[in-house]
Amino acid sequence: GEPPQTYAKAAALGFNVIDCTCPVVLRLQDSIRNAYARLKPLGGKVVIFGKIGHAEVLGLVGQTGGDAVVVEDLAMLEEALADGRVPTDAPVEVFSQTTKSPDEYAGICALLKERLPQGSLTVHDTVCSQVATRHGRLSSFAQSHDVILFVSGKTSSNGRVLCDLCKSLNIRTYHIGSEADIKREWFGDEDRVGVCGATSTPMWLMEKVADAVRAL
Repeated sequence: GEPPQTYAKAAALGFNVIDCTCPVVLRLQDSIRNAYARLKPLGGKVVIFGKIGHAEVLGLVGQTGGDAVVVEDLAMLEEALADGRVPTDAPVEVFSQTTKSPDEYAGICALLKERLPQGSLTVHDTVCSQVATRHGRLSSFAQSHDVILFVSGKTSSNGRVLCDLCKSLNIRTYHIGSEADIKREWFGDEDRVGVCGATSTPMWLMEKVADAVRAL
């Protein structure tokens, strides 16, 4: 697909783009590596709540040599418990991809607490604090506007999570990559329009979207 807007802009200006791992993710990798070292001799398991195949998740699973269980939702966790991939007779430590929904992670942890013996589960708070804060702010933002334009790359995992949050609270939420995706029929003359984005969405791009809406 097309590169994210920030990368495209940098390339057009002749800059080299270097992809650097977030320090929060680096600390999470260390935590998972240490947890795996504790759990392996005991027959325990590392469980990661995240998107299968996502770059961050691949890096996290790599800290266990591939010996971790990744679940995307409660249904996948139920399956992993049923088929024994997540043991109920050994210690388990659970982590979340940093950009996942705090509420969904809480549900994953609650199910594990329900199914595992007391004292055998360790829950790690690994959702990025900026992401967690944004969830609360976005909830209020989505409900206080008639139309929400959510700006981010269509392949962004964080963008999809946050856009879905907005859409769950305001059905008139539209996920766009740039101002070129805006359609006039989305708006009424008296609508209050809110523009927001993912953690990595640049302000200049949201301003361009806002200007395009004003021009309508």
